[in-house]
Amino acid sequence: MIDGKTRILGVLGNPVEHTKSPAIHNALLKSCGINAAYLPLHVEKQNLKNAIDGFKAMGFAGANVTIPFKEQVIPLLDYVSPVSKATGSVNTLYWEKGKLCGTSTDGLGALKNLENAGININGKNIAMLGSGGAAKALAYAFLEEGKAASLKIYTIEPENWNLELKSLSLHPFNATKENIDLLVNATPLGMHPNTNQTPVDKTAFSGGMAVFDIVYNPLKTRLLQEAEKAGCKTLGGIGMLIYQGLESFKLWFPDSNPDPKLAFEVLNAG
Repeated sequence: MIDGKTRILGVLGNPVEHTKSPAIHNALLKSCGINAAYLPLHVEKQNLKNAIDGFKAMGFAGANVTIPFKEQVIPLLDYVSPVSKATGSVNTLYWEKGKLCGTSTDGLGALKNLENAGININGKNIAMLGSGGAAKALAYAFLEEGKAASLKIYTIEPENWNLELKSLSLHPFNATKENIDLLVNATPLGMHPNTNQTPVDKTAFSGGMAVFDIVYNPLKTRLLQEAEKAGCKTLGGIGMLIYQGLESFKLWFPDSNPDPKLAFEVLNAG
């Protein structure tokens, strides 16, 4: 029931039509007995500051931030976490002592997704496509927390990459299967409605490689379909979406205990 005490949360992005976050979070809110509603919030790029001002003025309980605002939102916040300072990326807004804070749960979500799929990155060589906020959060998690041996970044904008980590190197946007244990797509290529797009040619795959696409709509992108045909172990982004969302939820409602099984059930039903 929506009443005068209902609190509002949402996801800020452009586009947001594809997002499955409202279905997940509204189910979790209901199961936890929390009087709140989570909405998709389409924001034009030039209106981001106004959106954050409105967020503060109307007392939103919290929010997620997605493409293309994960980096642009940082100057508008009162505090950013150490991981967001290191990566220049925020995907979660929350309140602490009256201050609007930002952090990134993307890396934690990706690591949990890979772990549950049986893909161990400790000591492995990773190649990642993309240079946006999610890519930086994942780079930090892979090297600092997942203990990958090396990480090659394939990007069309290497001059915009300001994250300095050991065992990280930048390369032109042209994937190669040479000495790669895990290939990660951290670009929006292949996301609905542009499902025919893919960031690499199918000749880039080898059978011993695992391929992880953080895109979750569709569940199996063209990239994953072609990688699977080449004999690769594949993993979509739906688990990352759920696990990063659970970390966000616990920041908004620290006393809650959201159930990951419920989140998966909601998405499977949809």
